[in-house]
Amino acid sequence: MIYLSDFHDLQGQPVAGLCQTFNLAFSDYIVPVNLTPPVMEEKFQGENTSLEWSIGAFNGPELGAFILHGVDVKAAPTVLYNGGTGVIPAFRGQHLVQKMYKTFIPRYQDAGIRRIVLEVISTNLPAIKAYKNSGFEKNRVLECFKGDIRAGLPAAPVMIREQSQPAWALYHTFLDMEPSWCNLLSSARREKTTTVWEAVQDGQVIGFIAVNALTRRVRSIGVSPSYRRSGVGNALLKHTASALPGTLTVINIDDRFPGICRFLEQAGLNNYLSQYEMVAAI
Repeated sequence: MIYLSDFHDLQGQPVAGLCQTFNLAFSDYIVPVNLTPPVMEEKFQGENTSLEWSIGAFNGPELGAFILHGVDVKAAPTVLYNGGTGVIPAFRGQHLVQKMYKTFIPRYQDAGIRRIVLEVISTNLPAIKAYKNSGFEKNRVLECFKGDIRAGLPAAPVMIREQSQPAWALYHTFLDMEPSWCNLLSSARREKTTTVWEAVQDGQVIGFIAVNALTRRVRSIGVSPSYRRSGVGNALLKHTASALPGTLTVINIDDRFPGICRFLEQAGLNNYLSQYEMVAAI
């Protein structure tokens, strides 16, 4: 076995090569993953991925393991988001996640970074152990849903319109739950393929849905508190399913908000896995 000890950031690594390594590392993952370079570029855009703050483990020019980090702000980040950790099969069993973090966390501390956030599938026990050994602790449980919107779903008779200039500040007032990193409105705003539809009644915006049109993943959905439980959310989901045929996914719903989970299940989506959001204070 070749042991990796050359750890450095990922600046200068082409997206196509990173995508190939990413897919190889996740080729036997719990949930099948097979990204294309355009989808990876969208992922980077939405998560504010910075290759400067990401980590690679190399065998010469070959990338054997990686940690992709998004940043809260580009100039002087204080929070990093681990948007993907992977080790290709040939280099597993070397505790590379712990070694990469052990090498880089002192650099992050010196640079003013104070927190690292990630999500991990709740049944991925080896990864959870690796993260705990790197200083991460479980913060909350996040539920993930996918499926087809139920035929005949009752919906409010509201007008649905596409919005090319989303009112993100207004939409934020429609949300009760703190979104995970990839579902923050700032993340949806950065994605080039995000489509936003609004629910309008009497000329007033009373709800919205933001969807990555490339992957059909709902980034955020919200209804004004005064108009909830009246079918507005259903109307937004039905319109999305009609405009973007195929399976919809909604990930990372905080399990402390069971009403949102019930809403998605009643619409026809299945709760297919749970994740832990984990945080390391550094």
